[in-house]
Amino acid sequence: MKRVRKISGVVFDWDGVLLDSLGASFNVYNKIFASIGTKQLTKHEFLGLQSPNWYEFYSKLGLPTSLWKQVDEEWMRLYKEENPKLHPDAMKCLTTLKAARFRLALVSNGSKARVERELGRFGLSPFFMSVLCGEKKEELKPSPVMLKRALNTIGLPPHGAVYVGDAPADIQAAKNAGVPSIAIARGPIQEERLRAENPDRVFGGLGEMTDFLVTCMNPFGHPGEGVDLSS
Repeated sequence: MKRVRKISGVVFDWDGVLLDSLGASFNVYNKIFASIGTKQLTKHEFLGLQSPNWYEFYSKLGLPTSLWKQVDEEWMRLYKEENPKLHPDAMKCLTTLKAARFRLALVSNGSKARVERELGRFGLSPFFMSVLCGEKKEELKPSPVMLKRALNTIGLPPHGAVYVGDAPADIQAAKNAGVPSIAIARGPIQEERLRAENPDRVFGGLGEMTDFLVTCMNPFGHPGEGVDLSS
């Protein structure tokens, strides 16, 4: 009998999910805040406020809009001095899902130049059928625009894929696109914020998530024809 998996595609966020970049981002922002005379954040405060939509982050901080462009430019300059690594479970996750014939894509609010540079450095570009980045302010998550575009590229309907993120804006983008969501909560602060958005599943890391997706048939109970994954 042929096995048909209803969830046939996995769309990933980049920062915090595959790339362990939150520490680098924390360091860069505090350097910038010190230079412009704004209060620096504790790690606890940063984790409670950070968002893949940095304009949302600036608003929460009460940063004057007149400084946003300056902060953006300084962040891009200073981030180049950082050297974030992949999360230890990232490569095995991608390799396992690719071997199981899932269609993989990436949707990030990060700049195209930066994300593609990092994907190339780690040799990850071949894993993804589609890579979309936040080049337009109005398309940044929680907007569903990029996620819908990625699904169109990999040829799947919303109920045929899942979006994997680590921030409330990721879960909101999935809901706005009608896509099941998986939250990766790598600590209690993140877990509390993510559970408040009611994602379909919450996992502490990519290893648990990978096992779940590979071994469960139609894990979210959504209708759809799916893709034949029999060998």
